[in-house]
Order: sequence, then C-alpha cells, then structure tokens
Amino acid sequence: MTDPRPSTPASSDEPNADSLEQAPRDQGPGWMPAILAATLLMAIVGFITCGVSTWVLFQKRGELAVRTLRGSFIPAIEQSRIAPDEKLGLVDQLGAFADELERGEHENWQAAGVMQRLQRLPVLQWGEIAVIEAFVDDQFEGDAKANALKQLSRLRRSAELTQSTAFDFEDLLGPAHQPDARNPYGRRLIEPLTTEAVAEVVDRARLVADRAAVPDQSFEDIRIDLIVKSEIEKGIAEGTY
Repeated sequence: MTDPRPSTPASSDEPNADSLEQAPRDQGPGWMPAILAATLLMAIVGFITCGVSTWVLFQKRGELAVRTLRGSFIPAIEQSRIAPDEKLGLVDQLGAFADELERGEHENWQAAGVMQRLQRLPVLQWGEIAVIEAFVDDQFEGDAKANALKQLSRLRRSAELTQSTAFDFEDLLGPAHQPDARNPYGRRLIEPLTTEAVAEVVDRARLVADRAAVPDQSFEDIRIDLIVKSEIEKGIAEGTY
C-alpha cells in the first residue's frame, strides 16, 4: 500500500550552490594596514625632523641672541623713554655682550641664560614708570604724592631683587596704556596722562611690591642699567634661573 503523504527530499548538511553564491565574501583587511603604516612612518619622520630642528636651534643660541639684541632689543631701548644716562649704559653693555658672543667668548648655555634673564627684566617699561613718576611729582600733592613716589620706588626695588618681571610691569601699566598700531608693542602711554590712570598704576605698583615683600619705605638710586649688568654677569656665570 502506497503512503499518501508527499515525499520530502532528504536533508543534507552540505550547502548548495545558491547558498554559496549568496554568502558574504571575506574582503580581507583592505587598505587599512597600509594607511596605518604610512601614518606611523609620517609620525616618525616628523619626530626626527622636529628633533633635528630643535638640535640646530639649540646649537645656534648664541647667533640667535646676537640677532635679537642688535635687531630689536637695542633699537627698542634707543627709542624708549629711559633716562639718557641709563639708556647709554644699557646700549653699551648689550652691545659689548653681543660683540663677545660674535667672538665666541661665551657658550650657548651662557647666551641662553643671559637672554632669559633679559626677557624677564622690565627694561622697556622702566622709562614708562619714569614718566608716571614725573607726573606724580608734578601733579600730586602732600601725602598722596609722598605715598605714590614711595610705591613706585618699592616697585623698582622689586625689579632689582628680581621679584617682579616685565609681565608684572606691563600689567600694572595697563590703566595708562592705549592701543597704537604703529608701536611695535601695539600700545603706548595715554596722552595726556590722567590723575585717575596714574593713581591706578600706583595702586597696582603697591600690590606688586607687597607681593615681593619689599619693605614699606622709599629706595634711592635704583638704575636699570646696573640691574641689567648684574643679570648679564649672573647669566654668564650660572646660566638660566
């Protein structure tokens, strides 16, 4: 007797041709390894280039110092408001140091030490403080005048002790500055000075002197050319701070 149920084909574990064609094919890693290798190679080349450039600059610190001194620093001092006798001393000292570097009398670490110290000193701001001081002497009276002159002298003393920097001087002179696109530093003292601006400068000078723990008294004969001379000598002997 025949089984009325339809017969079903025997199942097979082997995939047929249609299923093989429909299965996703392995595309492999593609370009990713090449891209990663190229990126790594570029990073290595960049690192080596940066290292070589740094080494070259490191070996030319004396030459760079001479260019900075003769090309910008000394000319800026000559055009500053620093007192003429102090200005003459500064130009002579810095010119002599540049000559010594050109003759190879100092090593690169000494040149770097001196330049770092010079950058911290408020050399170019020194003349502007003198202008503020002259305004106080002419326009202030009584105790206000005496106190303002004292605070400005304390500020100079803080620079002499290397407890304040050019950045401190630049900040405290802010109330007396105005933008000037023709100035290499993009600013100059306001003209004419005002009592309010000068009073704010004096108050900021007091804060800087207090932070430097300068005694609350007046100091005389603090000259920027002598401060620079001392720092040049220390830079040659000791290098950076």
